[in-house]
This record gives sequence, structure tokens and C-alpha cells, in this order.
Amino acid sequence: MAHVQITWVGRTTEQKRKIAERVTAVLIEDGKAKRENIHVSFHDVPATNYAEAGVLVVNQKRTP
Repeated sequence: MAHVQITWVGRTTEQKRKIAERVTAVLIEDGKAKRENIHVSFHDVPATNYAEAGVLVVNQKRTP
């Protein structure tokens, strides 16, 4: 069984759907895993609860 956990500061449902499909495809093709044994979980962290380089993401000036 393969379990992939992705932790990040939010994405849309459509982005998650596409990423789950692509991660699954790679594990099938390159990892020789069975589709039914692949699990992908997304853990969305609020920007107020995640920091990079000591600065909360909510306080960072980011460009998309």
C-alpha cells in the first residue's frame, strides 16, 4: 500500500483532484503499485498556522 500525505496552505478542490490523479498515475507507472492500494491525503493548514523562515504565511507578501 502506498500512502502519500500532502500538507500545505490550501488549494482548491479541483487542484487537489488533479494532483491526486497525477500522483496516483506516477505510483502506478513508476512504482508498480495497484490503483486500489494508493491513498492520497491532503492536510490543509491555515495560513495563520504555518510559517516559513520564521514568518507566518498570512504575513508574507506572496505573488501567485
